[in-house]
Amino acid sequence: MILYDCNHRGKFRSKSFDAIMQEAQHLVDQGAVELNLIAEDTNQWGQDRRDGKNLAHLLRELKNIEGLRWIRILYAYPSYFHDELIQEIAENPKVCKYIDMPLQHISNLTLLTMNRPPKDHTVTLLETLRDRIPDLALRTTFISGFPGEREEDHRELVDFVKTFKFQRMGAFAYSEEDGTPAAEYEEQIEYDVRQARRDELISLQQGIGEEWARGMVGKEIDVLIDGVTEDGEIFGRTQWDAPDIDNIVFMQEPEEGLGLKPLEIGQMRRCKITGRSIFDLEAVPIE
Repeated sequence: MILYDCNHRGKFRSKSFDAIMQEAQHLVDQGAVELNLIAEDTNQWGQDRRDGKNLAHLLRELKNIEGLRWIRILYAYPSYFHDELIQEIAENPKVCKYIDMPLQHISNLTLLTMNRPPKDHTVTLLETLRDRIPDLALRTTFISGFPGEREEDHRELVDFVKTFKFQRMGAFAYSEEDGTPAAEYEEQIEYDVRQARRDELISLQQGIGEEWARGMVGKEIDVLIDGVTEDGEIFGRTQWDAPDIDNIVFMQEPEEGLGLKPLEIGQMRRCKITGRSIFDLEAVPIE
């Protein structure tokens, strides 16, 4: 966690630069090869600092930690991207070409009700990120059935998901939370409608995810070995998959006679993608 609170719920406060660097070094010393940067709005880090340090600066400094292989940005907010940060993500070899940015919706009326940036700003940003960051995977989440969401708002969201094709996407049916303004709105959507809209988005994304997995077969990529399934299969992740929420890579042991080390949890191995299992990949190490 690199931020405390956020400006949408209360005044945010950046965790100190020194504290982050010390924690990062400690984690790597303990064997970590991947660091996940997490906050309510992660890319807002540093905006309250007087020394001019921002997330781009933090990423540059984290790059210098020996033994660290991947840095992942989770929970970014559309309003807090700037040229320096985009360039750092694109050029820093340790920053995963993966951005998690929960958008919640794309219809302007729903976004206005949610107090979020308008559609034009978001679409322009997404296109800029894809244009400037090679091999970028974008992850987002959407909320279905937010109070006041009309059928045409939902259809606009469906069309957007079809055309933009996020590499990773989740969708959730809106649920009232006590103490939030939205829970008091009069135009609450029927529970069954919320679920049906969510299910439509999930079904659509399944096809997009399968298409992405098919396109990965035959490629050579780095895979971080994560663990072993209950069935005894070794699995890992690509740079385009956050732990516990995204897809995995099922690993085969190296062929005998090639002089390659056996697989071990925590290794980063160069692999060839040999197949897929719906969204998940299958791979064999080549180095």
